[in-house]
Amino acid sequence: MPFTTTVSPTPVASSELIFPPALYTACPSTSDSCVDCYKLPSNFIWGVAGSAFQIEGGLDFEGRGPGTLDVIGALPNTEDAANAETADMNYLLYKQDIARLEAIGIPYYSFSVSWTRILPFGNESTPVNQPGLSHYNDVINTCIQYGVTPIVTLQHADPPLNLSLADPAYPDAFLYYAKQVMSHYGDRVQHWVTQNEPNIAFGIYTGTPYSAATNIMMGHAKVYHWYKEVLKGTGTITLKFANNLALPLDSTNPDDIRAASRYQDYILGIMGNAIFLGEQYPAELLNTTDLNLTALTPDQLSYLNRTADFWSFDPYTAQYATSPPGGIDACAANSSDPLWPVCVVNTNVQQDGWLMGQASYAYAYLAPQYVRQQFTYVWNTFRPSGILVAEFGFNPWMEWSKPVVYQLYDLERTLYYQEFLRETLKAIYEDGVNVIGALGWSVLDNDEFSSYYQQYGMQHVDRTNGEFTRSFKRSMFDYVDFFHKFISA
Repeated sequence: MPFTTTVSPTPVASSELIFPPALYTACPSTSDSCVDCYKLPSNFIWGVAGSAFQIEGGLDFEGRGPGTLDVIGALPNTEDAANAETADMNYLLYKQDIARLEAIGIPYYSFSVSWTRILPFGNESTPVNQPGLSHYNDVINTCIQYGVTPIVTLQHADPPLNLSLADPAYPDAFLYYAKQVMSHYGDRVQHWVTQNEPNIAFGIYTGTPYSAATNIMMGHAKVYHWYKEVLKGTGTITLKFANNLALPLDSTNPDDIRAASRYQDYILGIMGNAIFLGEQYPAELLNTTDLNLTALTPDQLSYLNRTADFWSFDPYTAQYATSPPGGIDACAANSSDPLWPVCVVNTNVQQDGWLMGQASYAYAYLAPQYVRQQFTYVWNTFRPSGILVAEFGFNPWMEWSKPVVYQLYDLERTLYYQEFLRETLKAIYEDGVNVIGALGWSVLDNDEFSSYYQQYGMQHVDRTNGEFTRSFKRSMFDYVDFFHKFISA
């Protein structure tokens, strides 16, 4: 019993009376009209996305060779990772998955081709695997049959196991692979993505050195030039970046302002500069000790420049950036510093101690107040012709642990999508940003690179009944309804 008598009150500290971040409001900030009056253009690209390794399963089916990601959850599974051999069994259930998209009214489906299903060992010395070509041919034909437009990614984090991104052979091997896919499907696919999030392919986690950045971009550019100049492709082609926008923790502190800028240089400038502006790697990267990033030559800059038809990225959320203890320069000069090479401290906690928004079970936050800043940063910095949101989504806290009926009523995910999209409308009408599309991640609860617990899907997958039964969540209905309401007739 901690108390034995009535306790006298003490004044409530002003620090306890700090308001949390304002809740989203539908009213636009610069107009008396309602955001509900805004409309998306009739040609707005909207739908859902998935990737081969994360939903297909069947890693050893029909001649597929080993991919880089197979070390995560492939059998024998000694680390209790998600079983990538099964994932969502989309490799065998794709017809049903596409029929479900048509049934609920999804017009675009973004998926990736598994490189090693086409070339089992990845390069020109590998015979082309006909069952792999036939499989994706039927996936594309099934999309068309059901009125769903395919968007095809050539490499979604899964190059061949025997081909490092830093290998000098990578650009030509990637081009050879792309030729097989694009020449076979180019008559029906009009939207191509070369690489998924190559801008974060570096560091300790992947083992890919920053020196590989030029290699990766040259692979992309070779495919772009071949598609446009040799195949005479008439579709669009781009690559998609990861980005969770960094904002200065203290917008009045020059060190925090530099930290946010440096973070953006590392995550977007590293490839965006050359591909969209024809400009050199950011100085913040080139001046980092031991990064071993060699400046691009004039010929390389010319070859890379404008090799994307529009900007495509995955802006799930935002964060704050602040300078590390001891400062950025000291960290950048010391490759032993645990924060090297980016040398920025990121946080989702505001200066006043409040979270910036509702936290998910991973890194995404329901923080729509920063959506427009994502768009305007890219629009003003890289000056693209248009911006496509290639992935955005939310995985509610420990959704996987709830009874299925609770998982299906995923209100937080609905709020994330609706508020993100309302801010997108503002970006278009109030900021003048040409946003051309948005694709929700993801089509199904998938293998989030070793975990079935990080659920982003707008459909639940029952992995216990032996049939991998899919069920629409509330968010899928609300997502489709939003576009039906806001797409111009």
